[in-house]
Amino acid sequence: MLVFRVFRHFSAGYVEEVLGRGAAVVFQNGGRELGKEAGQMLYKPNTDDYLKEVVQFVRDSRIGILIPRQLDDKLLVVDLDECITCAGMASISKRICHFEVGFVAGITEILIKKKPKAYETKCGANGEGTCQVTVELG
Repeated sequence: MLVFRVFRHFSAGYVEEVLGRGAAVVFQNGGRELGKEAGQMLYKPNTDDYLKEVVQFVRDSRIGILIPRQLDDKLLVVDLDECITCAGMASISKRICHFEVGFVAGITEILIKKKPKAYETKCGANGEGTCQVTVELG
């Protein structure tokens, strides 16, 4: 449990406090690299099969509960309940799940074979009930 508290402390602002505005990219890049590695390991040519593998990996790794909400030619939208960064946190009125955004971007990069733009559209730490990541596919 201590590891989660330390991770949350760093995610919630310590990195920006020490390194300055925009330092959250460190967490996002780390998540992207893990997502790419996991994506290569889990890859299936069928998109539905691939997403099922990713959903199970995220749950088994205790990153959270990944719920695909939308997938079309333009967007992938996923909710991430019980997210490792902010599950159970009181609202701090900001979105802090940079690692998870990077992770989803990384698994998507393996699927679409190019680097997508990803961003957090909801966050439990922002009082929005769940974390949500939106990825622009094209």
